[in-house]
Amino acid sequence: PAAAVDVPALNKQFGIPGAVEVTTGRGGLPIVRLTAPSGAAAEVYLFGGAVNSWTQPSGDEVLYIRPDAVFDRSKPISGGIPHCFPQFGPGPLPQHGFARGADWAIGSTAADPNPDDVEPSVELILTDSEETRKIWPHAFRAAYRVSLHGEGLKTELAVSNTGDAPFSFTAALHTYIEVADIRTAKVSGLKGLTYLDKTADATNPPRAVEARDAVTFAGPVDSVYLGAPGHLELDVGTGAAVAIDSAGWPDAVVWSPWESMPACYERFCCVENAAAVAPVTVEAGKVWKATSDFAVVDLA
Repeated sequence: PAAAVDVPALNKQFGIPGAVEVTTGRGGLPIVRLTAPSGAAAEVYLFGGAVNSWTQPSGDEVLYIRPDAVFDRSKPISGGIPHCFPQFGPGPLPQHGFARGADWAIGSTAADPNPDDVEPSVELILTDSEETRKIWPHAFRAAYRVSLHGEGLKTELAVSNTGDAPFSFTAALHTYIEVADIRTAKVSGLKGLTYLDKTADATNPPRAVEARDAVTFAGPVDSVYLGAPGHLELDVGTGAAVAIDSAGWPDAVVWSPWESMPACYERFCCVENAAAVAPVTVEAGKVWKATSDFAVVDLA
């Protein structure tokens, strides 16, 4: 059942004219819309705590929503930047954990009053509940801050252990980026890294070393790169690339489902910041933080 959310009341409490608006998105789901002075904009759904749109001042959309995405809360939204938490991939919990199918709450909003550097932002909060403790018996608080800086999109995920014993998790930002054609897309920054090839064997993936200057696509790709650098670029095939600068995320995932999703595979590539292999452990009372910042850069 849909959570009872009074959108006008939330907008009255958290809205900032010209910068932050709480309104409704697809399926009537509540969203927070951020608008930067540059003309860049972003939309963040409270359901799943997911960024579902990030547009440039030109109006061009950077992220990708799959055509099979539904906005009726029956399942997580397929596309944009869904959360994988507290489990990346398959395992004892639901696929990719429960955060992407949970209702997040607005913790705070802000827009720097300095007119030279207005940075509209929203912080969404997810805490443990009776439901989550049934499947993952830990007390936590996840705070996800999304902001616009110039034309770029910035994110920070902070997971606090609010219980009295350590817990461990895996996580990722499952970022879908629109490309002109997956066959011409290229991911650079991964050469020399060891990766797990999950297309060869999903349950016991073999390890290999990336020898290419850029990862290209001629079939399905599902690779987890260990010890990934803080800067990656996805050439989207239009003369531009999406640059991803991250800190705190130890791994990177590159995924293309290829023809298993015939309706849409040519139009997107997932390049994900992740803690996918070695679980993160957070001691009682401590906080783990990671950031991912996205920018569109010209390749000319």
